[in-house]
Amino acid sequence: MSEHNKSSSSDESWTKLALPYDEFDILLTDINEAKLAEIGHANDVVHLSPGTFSSPSFPVNGRIHGPNIRYMVPLVCQCAGKPNSKAINIWFLCNSGSPFTCLSVKSLEALLGSGNATHTLYNIAIQDQKSKIECHVSKAHYQEVNILGADSMRRLRLSCIVDWDEETFKLTK
Repeated sequence: MSEHNKSSSSDESWTKLALPYDEFDILLTDINEAKLAEIGHANDVVHLSPGTFSSPSFPVNGRIHGPNIRYMVPLVCQCAGKPNSKAINIWFLCNSGSPFTCLSVKSLEALLGSGNATHTLYNIAIQDQKSKIECHVSKAHYQEVNILGADSMRRLRLSCIVDWDEETFKLTK
């Protein structure tokens, strides 16, 4: 048996193969800020509107949208560790194929104030006010899209339960 086949699940060597964020890209031409606003209005949770954290924080209902079967979900976000800061509803594309969670500049500016999205990485409380999720700034072919990536789903311990008949899903613990 080769050394490659002997590695155990506790072996962290796979992290050397992980894609760094500066090399990550995804082509999303069907979702943009206008579409997020449209989805929000259609589902009675306005994109970038004031939000309130609920208890329990999950489950959260989402909608399967459009011909590309986009899993769209509204989540309450706030600057992590700042419980008195503004909390807002942000519509996310739930994408387990993305290792990263990303927020558009417009969404970040709704949280931080206009012109204050000057860094590339932010700690955001997502749906659970006590959470601390690393969020990158959306870029390139998805610069107007908020992505809930596999990193956040793992950290928040979420699963997705789909109702194909209703074209809905739940993010649940």
